Amino acid sequence: MNFFNDDPFEDIVKEFFSPRQRENSGEIIKGEEEERTIDFIETKNNVFLVFEIPGYSKEDITLNVKKTEAEIIVKKNNLENIQSYLSQKLMHGVYFKKHLPNFINHKKFNWTFNNGVLEIAFEKK
Repeated sequence: MNFFNDDPFEDIVKEFFSPRQRENSGEIIKGEEEERTIDFIETKNNVFLVFEIPGYSKEDITLNVKKTEAEIIVKKNNLENIQSYLSQKLMHGVYFKKHLPNFINHKKFNWTFNNGVLEIAFEKK
């Protein structure tokens, strides 16, 4: 029996390094630059957008919600006590722009930021 012809890790390596094909299926998550989105959660009365944004504080986040989109701008304002290798990345910041579903009320939302996780809760119409 030759073990080298049936390497069980070959399929894993091919899957990992093969380019992913995504169709425009109306998903909230699109593109590699938006992989910080953890989840889009829908309940009976609410819709939640959840993002992972480690290294920042609540004061570093600006959230603008318009009728059809949410814009999240994250930029480190205070670099005191930050390691030099992280300061450039955190100073550069993060930017998200998400299209919002038409069944949410863009005027009725709140957001929290705890332990590097940003959660935006929208009420449904």
